[in-house]
Amino acid sequence: MPPQQPSYGSQEYWNKHFTSNSSPFEWLEAPTALDPYIVDALENIDDQGQRILHIGSGTSLLSYHLRTFVKDPEGIHNLDYSDVAVELGKQRELEIFDVEEQLHGPDEAKSKYMRWSSVDLLSYSCLLETCKPYRYSVIVDKSTSDSIACADDVYVPLPYPISTNTPEESTLQKAKSPEPIHPLSILAIHLALVTKPQARWISLSYSQDRYPFLENPPPFAHGPPNPSKLWRLLSKHEIEVSEEPTSNGAVTTHRPKVLHWVYVLERTELKVYTR
Repeated sequence: MPPQQPSYGSQEYWNKHFTSNSSPFEWLEAPTALDPYIVDALENIDDQGQRILHIGSGTSLLSYHLRTFVKDPEGIHNLDYSDVAVELGKQRELEIFDVEEQLHGPDEAKSKYMRWSSVDLLSYSCLLETCKPYRYSVIVDKSTSDSIACADDVYVPLPYPISTNTPEESTLQKAKSPEPIHPLSILAIHLALVTKPQARWISLSYSQDRYPFLENPPPFAHGPPNPSKLWRLLSKHEIEVSEEPTSNGAVTTHRPKVLHWVYVLERTELKVYTR
């Protein structure tokens, strides 16, 4: 019998995962892998507008590395589905930067702290309880889209509660979508709700074709907005994965090249509204 696929769409799965694996862990690449894309995204944004949404923060050290890009750490908002991961992140930040303050004094250390929240990104109401609409200028996504892409497709309510039309009273009977929708389409729509026009979504992935919604929008009437109208692909970059030597120091001859991918998406000017 084949091994059961992990339940990546389950909060219980992730809480158990981070309870038994609380040490820092990096998905795919080091915390610095996205540096040039983050620098470029923040280049023309003033200090007060530098609000970074880090989705799927997990136990990565990327959260703390992001503090090097902003003057005010409160402008960084770390989200994770797992409340266990969120509590670990909060505690680790206190430990790291309390030590810095003891070593350098409160004037030299950044004594403010980042925001941390447990959020289901596929629930727009859950997201809006924590994040204000049109607030963030940069989204950092280190393989979180990969994880969400492994979850089941989603049946959504109709008419969908998010629209590109101005809010109006709907006379349509409430129903469920006739077909399930890829979870990354839902993620893209929900992230569009909390980002500013021209915001950047910087995503690290193991997939060469991570965002199918850019070419295949949801097909039915009164459903979710077309995510390809909300995000455009600015650029795509490959990162060649370094070969790990074996325990005896040997390397594999004629090893196929393994790549990770960085996607830089930009939020369009098209507004979205909640019904």
